[in-house]
Amino acid sequence: MPNELVPVEAEFAPPAQPPGARDRHISGETAEDLKRATAANTERAYARWWNMALAWCEREGRTPLPMTAETIAEFIGYLMRSTSQTTGKPYSPASLDQALSAVRTAHFRAGFEGQPNSRAARDLIKVHRQDRARDGWRPRRAKPVTLDVLRLLLAQCDTSSLSGRRDAAILVLGYGLMGRRSELASVTIDQLTVSDEWVTVFIPMSKTDTSAHGEDIDIPRAIAPDIDARAIVSSYLEGLAEHGVTTGRLLRSIDVWGNVGASMTGETVNEIVKRLAKDAKLTDAERMTAHGLRAGAPTDAAERGVPVPFIAEHGRWSKNSTQVLTYVRPADRRRNNPLLPRDNRT
Repeated sequence: MPNELVPVEAEFAPPAQPPGARDRHISGETAEDLKRATAANTERAYARWWNMALAWCEREGRTPLPMTAETIAEFIGYLMRSTSQTTGKPYSPASLDQALSAVRTAHFRAGFEGQPNSRAARDLIKVHRQDRARDGWRPRRAKPVTLDVLRLLLAQCDTSSLSGRRDAAILVLGYGLMGRRSELASVTIDQLTVSDEWVTVFIPMSKTDTSAHGEDIDIPRAIAPDIDARAIVSSYLEGLAEHGVTTGRLLRSIDVWGNVGASMTGETVNEIVKRLAKDAKLTDAERMTAHGLRAGAPTDAAERGVPVPFIAEHGRWSKNSTQVLTYVRPADRRRNNPLLPRDNRT
């Protein structure tokens, strides 16, 4: 059974093509390069869903490539009635959306023109969302690390140790960049510029800059009167230099003796934020993740009345993205609440 998202030599291959079909053939090497155009996390998720689809089709005696509208609908229906082996809980509507995207991507990469008919599958996902809502389910989102929470997390960082200085740098850079954890893990020392009033980070590529033109993101030295981003980042850089580390990845593993090791992954960045939240004894520490750093700064900016386009540009969200609005709308609703006395509105 193939275990690739779109295997080159698949057991379920498309029908034989007529003469001249070679003009529409993509080699295995090119297919692998095309995969790299998708974010690594998304690629892994797509591969997992596609493998599930292949296994389900084999059990059900259905053809995965190409899938009929009925087969796609039945696969989504099967997922609706299933539970995740990882969490033991039913799959969320967002998970079903991702599974459907994985199936559509598999067809595209296998060379099928057009997309399989997924109208019925999408209707099923809508029904699933409605059923979950009636049962009291609501999407779980990472708690935004706003400035008040950021202060509590920074207080857990032992700045007498290099690992503590690294953790503090993770917090201020994650907040200041409105950064994805993968972006934080990828920052190199030579992409940092520290001046009197700014910490500037060059982001060579992001989800909204897939052509990799790169852009500088400026973080003000004082992201709050009592939080000096420049001092925090400079202290960590000086500590790395004392260990002979002046190039390569910024965020490094550091053992209990203070020895600097290899670069960190985005998952390790996430674990550090979760540990700091637990150490701070936050009541909702289980909801605190590295994504909260990305969510916290736009939440604070919206409270100050910063226009959405400026927030989206700084955080490298697409101009058409609705994700940034999930952080902005709560602040707008509070500020413009129709029940507030006029004098209390800003």
